[in-house]
Amino acid sequence: EIVAFDERGRPSFERLQHRMHLVGDSRIQRRAREIPATYVIFDLLYLDGHSLMRLPYEERRARLDELGLEGPSWRTPRAHPGEGRALLQASAEQGLEGVIAKLIDSVYEPGRRSGAWTKVKNKRRQELVIGGWMPGEGKRESSIGALLVGYHDAGGALRYGGRVGSGFTDRHLEYLVEHLQPLKRKTSPFKGSPKPPRGALFVRPELVCEVEFTEWTAEGILRHPVYKKLVEMDPADVVLDVAEVESTGEESESESPSELSIGPLRTLQGGAVEAQVDGRTLRLSNLDKVMYPKVGFTKGQLIDYYVRAAPALLPHLHGRPLTLKRYPDGVEGEHFYEKQCPSHRPDWVQTASIWSRHNARNIDFCLANDLPTLAWAANLADLELHTSLSLAEDIERPTMMVFDLDPGAPADIVDCCRVATWVRELFEGLGLECFAKTSGSKGLQVYVPLNVETSYAETKPFAKAVAELLEKQHPKQVVSRMTKQIRGGRVLVDWSQNDEHKTTVCVYSLRAKERPTVSTPVEWAEVERALREKDAGLVTFEWDQVLARAEEKGDLFAPVLTLRQELPTF
Repeated sequence: EIVAFDERGRPSFERLQHRMHLVGDSRIQRRAREIPATYVIFDLLYLDGHSLMRLPYEERRARLDELGLEGPSWRTPRAHPGEGRALLQASAEQGLEGVIAKLIDSVYEPGRRSGAWTKVKNKRRQELVIGGWMPGEGKRESSIGALLVGYHDAGGALRYGGRVGSGFTDRHLEYLVEHLQPLKRKTSPFKGSPKPPRGALFVRPELVCEVEFTEWTAEGILRHPVYKKLVEMDPADVVLDVAEVESTGEESESESPSELSIGPLRTLQGGAVEAQVDGRTLRLSNLDKVMYPKVGFTKGQLIDYYVRAAPALLPHLHGRPLTLKRYPDGVEGEHFYEKQCPSHRPDWVQTASIWSRHNARNIDFCLANDLPTLAWAANLADLELHTSLSLAEDIERPTMMVFDLDPGAPADIVDCCRVATWVRELFEGLGLECFAKTSGSKGLQVYVPLNVETSYAETKPFAKAVAELLEKQHPKQVVSRMTKQIRGGRVLVDWSQNDEHKTTVCVYSLRAKERPTVSTPVEWAEVERALREKDAGLVTFEWDQVLARAEEKGDLFAPVLTLRQELPTF
C-alpha cells in the first residue's frame, strides 16, 4: 500500500489525495518533496518469477521478512502474530483506525474480498447534543433520516459535529420523533463553521445522545457515526476541546468543498473562478447554483463530489466513450444527452471517434481519462455519467455483461434485491462471479465481468436467454419484456443494454433524483440484508455516504475491470 503520513506519523488519505493524478515533472517533484509517500509492504506474492499466492500467509510473510526491505521510501512493518488484542489497544491509544487481522494459514485470493483478512476498527463513543434532524426517505419517509449532533466549544457555542444516520431501531425512531417534535425551532442552534446541510429541521438543543464513531475530521466532524442511545445529561456539559478534535487533520464536510478538493480558487471578472487541477487550468462557473433544490446541493458540491470520488471512479471511465447527461438548471430543469464531445472543450480533453448507427456518421466521444477532464465535465453540469460496456479502442467487444433490474410499481428496490440474488445464483451455477450496484434511482444492476475475447453477438443473446429463464422460473416476480402493461408489481430484467450502441450509468455516478443519490457498488451481504429486512434504505446511498464507503471498503467494483471469465457455450 502507498501511504502518506501526517505530522504525527499516522496514515492520512487526505494528504495522499494531493499526490494523485498529477501531471508535469516539476509539479510531481514539488509535491513529492512536500508530501513524501511511503510504499508499505505487507505481503509477498511473487519471488524470483514464482508465484507464492498458494502458500500460507505465515510462510509468505517469513519470506518477505527475509528480504529486509527497508529504505527511505519503503518499509516492511512488523507483523504481530498472537498479539491482536494488545495491538488493537495500542492502535487506539495512537489514534489509528484499527488493525488488519489475517489467518496465518490463509492463501492469497486475488480479485476478491477474502474473509481470511478482517479489518478490526477502533470504536470510540461520545455524548453529543441533538440540534436537529434530516427528513427520512423510503421506509423512513415520515420519520428521521439522520440526527444532526454537536458539541459546545470552550466559549459555550454549540458546534455542528455531523449527522448520524445509522444504528436506529424502529422503537428508537418512534421515541425520537415523539420527543423532538415539541422542540422544533426555525433557526439552527449551531454556530460558526462547518454548517449543517440544507433541508435540515432544527430543534432546541435539549437532548443528548451517545454515538459510536471511528474518529474526528479536521473541522470536528464525526466519521462513521452510529447511534447508540439517549442519555440523561445536561447538554451544557457536552464540551469538547476543539483544538484536540481537529488534530487528526482529515477532510470533512464543508460549505466550500471545492476549496478542499481542487485547491485555491482565483476569482475572475464576471464571477467565474479559475482552478489548477493536476497542472491543468480550469475555469469554473456558477459554483453556488443549486442543482438539487430539495437539499440545496450546489454545482460546487457536484464538482467536489466527482473530484473526491475520482480515485475509485476514474478507472471505470478510463478509455470508455462517455455520454454526458447535462442539467444546466439543476434536476428540476431541462436536461439533454450529449454524445458529441463539445467543440469548446479544452485541447487536453481526449476523444474517440466512433461510428453511430443512429446518426449514420462518426461521433467524437469524450474520454474522461483523467481528473481535469472529469472536473471539466462536472463544470458543464454533467450530473450523470453514462458509459459503454466496451473500450473505445475495441468498441465491438464488451468487457462485461449487464442486467438492469427495473421495478414496476408497486415493486421496489427490495424486490430487485430478490431478483439480483437469483441472477447471482444462476451465474454461480455456471462458475461465474457477478457484482451488484444500485442504479442510484429505483433499481439494481448486476454486472458479469468478462475481459476476454467476445462480442455483443454472443453476450446479448446470452443475456436475453438468462432474463427469459428467470421469467420462466419466477413468473410472478420477473418479466423479461419491455411492455409496460405487463410490468406492474414485477421486476424487469432488462438484457437489451448489452449493445454496442447503448450505454449504462457508470458506477459512482450521481443521479438526477430529488436528493443526490449515487449508483453505488454493494456487497452481496448488503443485498441479502436489505431483502431480509425489507428496507430500501439499506441499498440507497447519497454522495457523502458513498465517499465514506469508498474510503472504508475501497472500490467494491474493481474486479469488474480485471476479472477474466468466459461465457459457457451450449
